[in-house]
Amino acid sequence: MSHTDKSIEDIAAVLMHGYIEMSEINLEEAELCLGSDNEALLVCEENLTECE
Repeated sequence: MSHTDKSIEDIAAVLMHGYIEMSEINLEEAELCLGSDNEALLVCEENLTECE
């Protein structure tokens, strides 16, 4: 294995780790926003019901 091959493997491992960390952060953010989205939907539905 050449020095370049090892470097490529190292970079790939670091990138993979970064992608996994970022996916976990994205999931947390999505879960946090879900509750807020549901509350906003409920308010909109209540307002529409009052208009009928």
